[in-house]
Amino acid sequence: MNNTMRNDDPDMDYPLLFSGLPAMRSDNETELVRFCELHQRYVLASMPWAASEIAGVCGFATLFHLMYRHGGRKIYMPKDASRFGKLYGVNITEFDYQKLAKRADTSGHIELPSAWGVFIAIRRAAMQMAMRENVPSQELTRTFGVSMRNIRMIRSSSGKIKGGEAV
Repeated sequence: MNNTMRNDDPDMDYPLLFSGLPAMRSDNETELVRFCELHQRYVLASMPWAASEIAGVCGFATLFHLMYRHGGRKIYMPKDASRFGKLYGVNITEFDYQKLAKRADTSGHIELPSAWGVFIAIRRAAMQMAMRENVPSQELTRTFGVSMRNIRMIRSSSGKIKGGEAV
């Protein structure tokens, strides 16, 4: 089974990987990173601020690995980027690090969202993109692993999605 296409139609480009959180360092994770990079504008806008900032600065692969290890809890933000890099295995410039550190709470921590929470946000962004392309609801249920009720709810909360914009 081709894991990167919905159904057997090569013209359809929404990955089947949206039916569940991919395993770390798997082909599906690589495909998810590729999808996020290709649709960076929509994906970054859909994620919580910390995830969006980290992905925007360090890339999606780094974000996913950080979330797999430390997601769903607060992470410490030391005074300098090099110490942060050593603690979490992240390569980040001092300038970019300061943008993240600025949002730390009074004890020097930021809330790193869970991998599952960020995956759900990315999946929702992908579903909205597919809805703009008028993908049939039945196809959305198979591709994204959601119910028809969930799709109706998204469509109604977004307004009628047509031609790339909510009306």
